[in-house]
Amino acid sequence: MNLSYKTIRFIISLTKKVRFSVPVPFLFRSIIGFQLRKMCCIAHNNVCADCMFNADCIYGLTFESIVPKNNAALSGRDRISHPIIIDIDDFAEKEMDSIVINLIFLGQAIPYIPYFYYAIIKGGETGITKERIPYQVNDIIEYSDTKKERSLMVDEQQIDTQLEPESWEYNSKTETRIHKSCIISLVSPLRYKAGGRYVRQLVDGEFAMCLHRRAQVLCSQYGRNDFTGDYRFSGSWTITEQNLKWRDYVHYSARQKKAMRLGGVIGSFTVSGDFSSYECALLQFAELFHGGKNTNFGLGKMKIREKETI
Repeated sequence: MNLSYKTIRFIISLTKKVRFSVPVPFLFRSIIGFQLRKMCCIAHNNVCADCMFNADCIYGLTFESIVPKNNAALSGRDRISHPIIIDIDDFAEKEMDSIVINLIFLGQAIPYIPYFYYAIIKGGETGITKERIPYQVNDIIEYSDTKKERSLMVDEQQIDTQLEPESWEYNSKTETRIHKSCIISLVSPLRYKAGGRYVRQLVDGEFAMCLHRRAQVLCSQYGRNDFTGDYRFSGSWTITEQNLKWRDYVHYSARQKKAMRLGGVIGSFTVSGDFSSYECALLQFAELFHGGKNTNFGLGKMKIREKETI
C-alpha cells in the first residue's frame, strides 16, 4: 500500500481580531470551494454529477469526488473521500487575528496546489465572516516531518511549484506483532458510523475497522492498494481510559441550502495490547490523514503518543 501526499502550511493574518462562531476549517473549506468553482468551472449551469467535465475539473475532483459506481474503492457508491484534508491544531471557536492552517493534498490533487493558493488569496480580497474582514497570506510553507520546512513564496503573485511529494507506505510482507500502549488525543471530532449509527462511545474493533476502511479507500483511489485478504480485528488490544464527549458544530451548506450538524467525539483515550504491523501502520495513517468522515472539514484529526513502558 502506498499514498503520496504533500502538506502545505498557510500563514494568514487578518486586518483585525475576529471572534469565530464556527470552526476555522469550516469557513476556509467554503472559501476555497467557492473560489475554485468560480475559477475553474466552465459549465456553471450544470450539476457536477451530470457534467461531462467533472473527471477533469479540479473543483470536481477535490470537492465533489464523483466516481463510477463500479469503482474499486467503494463499489456501488458514486462519491468518494476527497483528496484534500484540512488540518488545524486549534479547532475550537475563539478570537484571533492570525491563522495557521495546513492543507494535505493526496495523489493526483498535489499538482493543483497553486490553484488552492490562488483561491485562498482571492478569498482574502473578498473577506471572511459576515463582516467581510480582509485577510492576507503572509507565507506558504512546504511542511514536512522529515525535511526542513521552506517558504514557497517567490512574491505576492508567484510560488515555487517544484515540490517533491512524500509517501506513506505499508509492506504486508513484514508482518509482526508489537506490544505497546498509546494515548490518542482527538483534536477535532471523530465522526464515523457502526451499525448504522454515529459512534459516541468507542469500541476497539469498530475503531480499528474505521481506520482500515479509510486507509483502503484513500489508497485505492489516490495511491496504490495491494492489500490482500480481508482485515479482521484480532481482539488482542483494547480501548481504555476513555475521556470523550460528543460535540456538534453547525455548518451551512450552500449546495443543500440548509444548516447541517457535523458532530463527533472529542477528547482522549488509550489503546493497549498487541498490535499487528498493519494495525500500527493504520495508527500512523490516521495521524497523518485523520480518521472517519468529513476530514475535508478538518474533522478526525488525532495525535498519538506512545506511553513509556516500565
